[in-house]
Amino acid sequence: GAALLWLFGRLPHPGLRLAGGALLVAALVRLAMNPAVLTYQPRAAAPILNWYLYAYGIVTACLFAGAWLARPPHERVAGVNLRALLASLGVVLGFLLLNIEIADYFMAEGSRRLVFEFRGNFGRDMAYSLGWALYALTLLGAGIGARVPLLRYAGMGLLGVTLLKLFFHDLFQLGKH
Repeated sequence: GAALLWLFGRLPHPGLRLAGGALLVAALVRLAMNPAVLTYQPRAAAPILNWYLYAYGIVTACLFAGAWLARPPHERVAGVNLRALLASLGVVLGFLLLNIEIADYFMAEGSRRLVFEFRGNFGRDMAYSLGWALYALTLLGAGIGARVPLLRYAGMGLLGVTLLKLFFHDLFQLGKH
């Protein structure tokens, strides 16, 4: 998809933008909406450098590259701002990748099913909170640097949710230990 958007810069045919955007959205849907993806790979020996980072990371990078390649005045496809759509989907898939990597890191060795749990393991709960906070601060910084208000609002919203989770869930669990 990103390659087709790059090719559009060299050969301005509107079908290339449409096909490139559609391929990138299809890749996101395949990874984000298919629960079977979470059972493809048993827990790897290397907890971070794994299949999830490869598959989700490449699609995330391609979504951001596609957003960068869909520059004005050719960012609109069928009335949709392709640049904003691909950048937004890249942010969503990046957040999903962060959560998958945390879940994989704390998964039992030899397990074949990735499960998202938010209780029973204080270290995992805090890893989610710290990961979410760092992601929120990254969004906030990128929104300030790029002067994109929606990105700043997304960062502030995620930071707010993280603080709520920290105070109402994580600290409550700390009192039990």
